[in-house]
Amino acid sequence: MVSALRRVPRYHQIAGILRERIDTGELRAGEALDNQRRLAREFNVTLMTLRHALELLERDGLITRRHGLGTFVAVPAIDYDILRLRALAGDLSAKGNNVVTRFLRSGFRRPDPQVARELGLGKAERVFVLERLRLVDGRPMSLQSSCVPRRIGEEVARADLAITPLRQVLLFKLGLEIASARETVSAVQLDARSARELGCRRGAPAFRSDRVSHGADGSPLVYDRSFIPGDRFRITRQVPYAPAPHAADKAPYSAGIAGESSGAAGADHLRDAHSIGATSEEEINA
Repeated sequence: MVSALRRVPRYHQIAGILRERIDTGELRAGEALDNQRRLAREFNVTLMTLRHALELLERDGLITRRHGLGTFVAVPAIDYDILRLRALAGDLSAKGNNVVTRFLRSGFRRPDPQVARELGLGKAERVFVLERLRLVDGRPMSLQSSCVPRRIGEEVARADLAITPLRQVLLFKLGLEIASARETVSAVQLDARSARELGCRRGAPAFRSDRVSHGADGSPLVYDRSFIPGDRFRITRQVPYAPAPHAADKAPYSAGIAGESSGAAGADHLRDAHSIGATSEEEINA
């Protein structure tokens, strides 16, 4: 037994010990591991050997490395049905998660072409931009940037956006109610600024949500762009399939008569409810 253990590479042994600490709860989800030098001293190995062990754990999704912060026990990704998405923060709170919105910055600026097009703005028009960070159980979950046309933004800017949700400002201050939204979700790599705010490495895989919210008259009110690290969020969908036809519904098959035959076409048509970069129509909190 001892000789067999010695044949297992040392970094595999270390990974196994750390995995057991995570499985037993000695190391809890979200908890920081000791820095690499301390761990290397604990296991009496080189930094190179220790890093091989950490790579195994990271590959298995047990730990995550946050640029400039260290290595942490991975927190299970949040499972969410995008077709029922309303107010992300509110729905997560209802599930028992501690959701905090951190105000980052706001101001007027020139929009990028996509924002201008979706909000129906001219080339010279500016938008009011509100940026905030959503944290779930103390962990950065999404970086959201909301753009509204200047005519709306001038009123929105007077509100205390650090404590008042944008949708409430629109509804109670301006009488503008969001009636529907179109949202597109795609896979991207985080740029340096977004990665820094979310505590990720630059280039980390993420979901990007582009959402346009409309008023009751169909006019665009808000353009939201959100980035969510790929290891912190999972999109699920409940997919309905068309029922298979019953045998009794199939036309009888006639045989033995030259030149004649009848029968049901045996192909069942399934509606494909899956899409990458899916677009959904729904009422959402901006």
